[in-house]
Amino acid sequence: MVILKEAQSAKDTSQKSIEDRKSGWIKGLLPFLKPHRKSLIVAFGSAGLGMIVNSLTPLIQRQIVNNLTYRHSLSGLDIWIGLLLGSGVLAFGFSYLRRFVGGKVSLDVQNDLRNAIFSHLQRLDFAVHDELATGQIVSRANSDIGILQGLLGFMPMMTSNLLSLLVSLVIMAILSPILTLVALVAVPLMFVVALKLRTTVFPATWMAQQYQGVLAGVVDDSVTGVRVVKAFAAEDRELKRLEATALDLYKNRVRVVKVTAKMQSILQAIPALAQVGVLALGGWLALKGSISLGTFLAFTTYVLQMIAPVRMLAGLMAVGQQARAGAERILDLLSSNPVVKERLDAIDIGQVRGDVVFENVNFGYLSKEPVLKDFSLHIAQGETVALVGTSGSGKSTISLLLPRFYDIQSGKITIDGADIRDLKLNSLRDQIGIVFEDSFLFSDTISSNISYGKENATTGEIIQAAKAAEAHGFIEKLPEGYDTIVGERGLTLSGGQRQRVALARALISNPKILILDDATSAIDAATEEEIHSTLRKIMSGRTTLLIAHRKSTIHLADRIVVIDKGQVCAEGTLDDLLDNSILFRELMEGSDDINFDEDEESLSQFDSSKFLNGDSETTAREENFTPSLWQEIESDDFMAQINRASQSGKSNTAPGLGMGLGG
Repeated sequence: MVILKEAQSAKDTSQKSIEDRKSGWIKGLLPFLKPHRKSLIVAFGSAGLGMIVNSLTPLIQRQIVNNLTYRHSLSGLDIWIGLLLGSGVLAFGFSYLRRFVGGKVSLDVQNDLRNAIFSHLQRLDFAVHDELATGQIVSRANSDIGILQGLLGFMPMMTSNLLSLLVSLVIMAILSPILTLVALVAVPLMFVVALKLRTTVFPATWMAQQYQGVLAGVVDDSVTGVRVVKAFAAEDRELKRLEATALDLYKNRVRVVKVTAKMQSILQAIPALAQVGVLALGGWLALKGSISLGTFLAFTTYVLQMIAPVRMLAGLMAVGQQARAGAERILDLLSSNPVVKERLDAIDIGQVRGDVVFENVNFGYLSKEPVLKDFSLHIAQGETVALVGTSGSGKSTISLLLPRFYDIQSGKITIDGADIRDLKLNSLRDQIGIVFEDSFLFSDTISSNISYGKENATTGEIIQAAKAAEAHGFIEKLPEGYDTIVGERGLTLSGGQRQRVALARALISNPKILILDDATSAIDAATEEEIHSTLRKIMSGRTTLLIAHRKSTIHLADRIVVIDKGQVCAEGTLDDLLDNSILFRELMEGSDDINFDEDEESLSQFDSSKFLNGDSETTAREENFTPSLWQEIESDDFMAQINRASQSGKSNTAPGLGMGLGG
């Protein structure tokens, strides 16, 4: 179903882009060509000079033939033969320059485009990245750029051939206007076929490229989630999913090949028919003596020279439309703008004290679905505040708004009285250390992952940060120590080890403001207590925002804030909230995980005795349960399972960020 949605999205995107950008894709590529203008001049210049040499060669041949057949003279023959040899040497030199310099320029532009895509992706904010499909990005950064590079490498040679075609026509008209008219009969027919090729190849290629992006996304999902795939023995299911997507791509590729093969064959056949007419009429005129044998030989040579450019023109029309599809997909990506933008007059905040204020903040990942509603909170300098609440209450969202990963829809967020929208983004984020709920690590060494939080960090600073995060001990026991490669997304480490490395990465920059989104959820109790002991020292003097999903975390806080439906419903110390907040007491009861959702609330409130003694179907429906989905079991066993379920919590592994859900 997801594949069908992605395919439909690809089709919708295709239609929209075809309508919105029927022209201008070449203009959009000019900024990438301008830095290489000198090389372009050499490539196209050598192509033009080579064309002139090739166009003059038949005239030299004509002169040699006429001298031998009509004048029967060898006088000056050595000069003409020398010119013929010289033209061959020049043609080789210009051809080499055209191919080498032109090919290098195409690779340079390809490299610039790929770097531009990556640079642009780094500047986009979370809101835009939420809408981008990984497969489409990979496809545009690889296959689309590859097609475009092929066209750019093709252009100098194509330009040379087109100029050669024009010059040949001029010389042919001078030699024999009648034969030239016969040769030109094919031009209108070729023009009509070329237009047809243009209108059919481009949409087909666009759709094929879109499906290639969908296929890349399927592969990325399967590789990234290989542990989940194998855990559920879903290899065959993933293979079928890949085959279905690959089949759609195959069908679209065949469609492109079918259209291209038909039109290119017609384009190549038309000049061949014209060639037959030229040879027949030219031979007759030569026999009558209306034209010389040398002129006939030169004319037939020019006709033969025309066939290659015409065939290349057919190829250009196909490759050009494929490159156009690729170029427009690339330009569509590069034209996407971040929602979070730095103001032109943004200031550098410098070293902050850490006084944070959320003032009447309203925000939703979707404008019609608010997550925070008139949210207000003041975190004093050096204070540690823990946010608690049910799943979807907006806790993690608050942690994403402070570093300005998203822009609020109304209200204001300030640090030391300065609105964060008036600050330079790098300046703002340099003051904030973040440990996300999902501890992502790069496929690099542990040392590199920790130092990612501070460019040019020394070995001593890396070790100090690791000790602060209680990571130094397990790192030292690894075979390569700090030089150990952690593997893809850090999966060679345990969940707790990844979280400790991520915590060290946040601490190494010595931030004045610290955001910990359930930073110790995957760590055992003993290690967690050691980290908490260290954190109490580290957080001293720092403004710290704790997104608490477990009871143990809130004991680090000076103040606890209870969030419900995007608003502050209670705040105070642990004892105060236990006495005065019903929601907080419910969150604290039962398991260590205080981030339960509505289903868990329903389960904890379920009256099992009523179910067993009363009308099971009616009662279960009232309690949002479906008896038909349960197996028949003994009452005592059922009671035991219900009690265990009501007392059990979520896994200690923290869930995802809940982007768009307000987690």
